[in-house]
Amino acid sequence: MQRNELVVRFGIQQYLHWTVVGLLIPVIILIFQSRGLNLTEVGIVMAVWIGSTTILEIPVGGLADTIGRKKTYSYSLVLTLLGYLNLLYANSLSSILISAMFLGASRAVYSGTLDAWFYDAFDRIPGDNSYHTAMAKVNVFVTVGLATGCLFGGVLPNSMVSSYFESFDAYDISIFVTSVSSIILLFLTRLLLPDEQKRIKESHKSTIIIAVKTSVQALNFSLNHWTLRLVIQATLVFGATMSAVENLWQPYLSELMGMQSKDLTLFGIISALYFLVSALSSIVSVPLLKVFGGSHKALMFVTRALAGLSLILLANTSNTMSFALLYLTFFFLLTMGNNSEQVLLNENTPEEMRSTILSISSFAVTGGGVLASLALGFISEYYGISLSWILCGSVLLISSLYFLGCREVVKTESV
Repeated sequence: MQRNELVVRFGIQQYLHWTVVGLLIPVIILIFQSRGLNLTEVGIVMAVWIGSTTILEIPVGGLADTIGRKKTYSYSLVLTLLGYLNLLYANSLSSILISAMFLGASRAVYSGTLDAWFYDAFDRIPGDNSYHTAMAKVNVFVTVGLATGCLFGGVLPNSMVSSYFESFDAYDISIFVTSVSSIILLFLTRLLLPDEQKRIKESHKSTIIIAVKTSVQALNFSLNHWTLRLVIQATLVFGATMSAVENLWQPYLSELMGMQSKDLTLFGIISALYFLVSALSSIVSVPLLKVFGGSHKALMFVTRALAGLSLILLANTSNTMSFALLYLTFFFLLTMGNNSEQVLLNENTPEEMRSTILSISSFAVTGGGVLASLALGFISEYYGISLSWILCGSVLLISSLYFLGCREVVKTESV
């Protein structure tokens, strides 16, 4: 298999995966409210969902490195299916919390599996294309998949399909379709992605022991590795900043607009443009890397610093046009270095603990998000959203300096 074929196969799988994820994004809060939950209870559900992911990221990270990345990914789909099926019949806060725990655990199990699988598979195939270029292409598949899922997810509850299921309400059909799609994804993944190298079979007890040891070793390795420590610290700030903007941009824009109902379409337009900007950012990162002489840390330093400045400007906008432009500019710059971050993480990580360290990185993102939700929610309530964003922008600007201290692995392949 050639590298280009591997990229296409993995890209298609990622497109399908994120299409399934996107199906419930436009209606997930509405589903909770249709089951009788108020906004406070919705907040509890989301905290349990994210918290389950955060708590389990590192403990289960060693599982993929022990039993295999594709097999672990399959387990994550099974957990996802259980979460959706439970949600289909859940009608109370306690039962919905069970779904949240299943879905949060699924995200933790998935984290770092196929990304690590792809890096190793790509690295074993000789060729001139770089991993950075490959990830730029894959991320376009990811973004288009999310956009596709959100598009169908928004239309599905009101479609003619729901009329064929008399026992379903409008949102049940969304959950049902997502459940069936998860099963189909499980089989398509087996067809699309080549099998990885077989690992030594261990007993159940031995597998758990090895997985725990791998997690501990990876955590110790990442904390003592100069470049990984810097990147993970910057990733924590990235997660906090993302959470602060994603959680607060709607109320900020609502205040600017005066929340007239006829203006609600702007929220949908900005959300759609966000996906387009994310895909464009991934594509542009390839030629931009050449401008920086192939230096991933230089690209990340500049783009993260500019993202911090744009967020500070965003916090001081006073009209919808300037808000929309700066909001999209911020995400364009913030996500520009995501491919380079993956390169820095993977090139400084031993193969035997790659999934675990990618899970640690994901833990930093979700952990930063939880911290930001707690701290910045309080600050925004009493001192305003603008102050929260100014603080985040300033910290993001400072954290961009971390990348200047990173050590890059020099490779001869082209970028």
